[in-house]
Amino acid sequence: MAEVQHPSALKKIRKDHRMYHKKINKYAIPLVLALATAAAPALAQDAAEEEPGSWLPGEFSGGVALTSNYVFRGISQTNNEPAIQGNIDYSIDTGLAGISVYGGFWASNVDFQDDDEAQVEIDWSFGLTGEIADTGLGWTLGGIYYSYPGSRGNLNYDYWEIYPALSYSPIEGLALDVAMNYSPDYFAASGDSYYPNGTVSYEIPGIPKKWFTLTPSATLGYIFIDDNDAFGTPSYLTWALGATVNIKGLDVAFTYTDTNLSKNDCFGGTQNWCEAKFIGTVSYSF
Repeated sequence: MAEVQHPSALKKIRKDHRMYHKKINKYAIPLVLALATAAAPALAQDAAEEEPGSWLPGEFSGGVALTSNYVFRGISQTNNEPAIQGNIDYSIDTGLAGISVYGGFWASNVDFQDDDEAQVEIDWSFGLTGEIADTGLGWTLGGIYYSYPGSRGNLNYDYWEIYPALSYSPIEGLALDVAMNYSPDYFAASGDSYYPNGTVSYEIPGIPKKWFTLTPSATLGYIFIDDNDAFGTPSYLTWALGATVNIKGLDVAFTYTDTNLSKNDCFGGTQNWCEAKFIGTVSYSF
């Protein structure tokens, strides 16, 4: 159950642009310059027509991550063990008022201590994203299908969510995000669920970006679950505090997360998935 306000759509992906250089014999330089000057208009036109990937509009992005504990809304999805995760996304500008369409998937290993009924989670996301006029207020209207291949159908693990989300940056480096996730039939057929949530993050200024960036963040949310017995916990509050260091495209994140669930509230006291925990994650986006 990846925490995707796909503002998981709304993650900014840094791309690695590599440049290749070739040594030129000093006696050939005048000739090369002359030929380049004469051929420049034709080359520019050819480059525009033959730009790699221009046959497919839009943009692909992706990422891989290794985390010490896959935690979703305060609850461990891997029995407090590590996880390997990855995603691939595609977006394209519709040409209408700056609105883009996106879609993609995210995957992780999971362990619900259910005799290996579910070992993998794959989340399929899709939606629209854009900006309200020139206000700087971004919006997303999206959906996510959470799937657990291999699990028995009567466990009812798979479910849908839809959500509207807003994002705003009042000053450089500060990002505010709010969303409302809704599912008509949440995990384990636990009925309607509502998850209002918000995140604030701030990139610390004054650090040369050629060295690294440091971005503290905080998240707060409350999930209302209709059938608490089916899910295994009451409705609950969850929160997280963390910081991410980005070094040349590599993110190293440290997070402290918790819920207000007691041990007995957490799946009848049989699991320790809901308690406070520190998480370390290393990820790379492309």
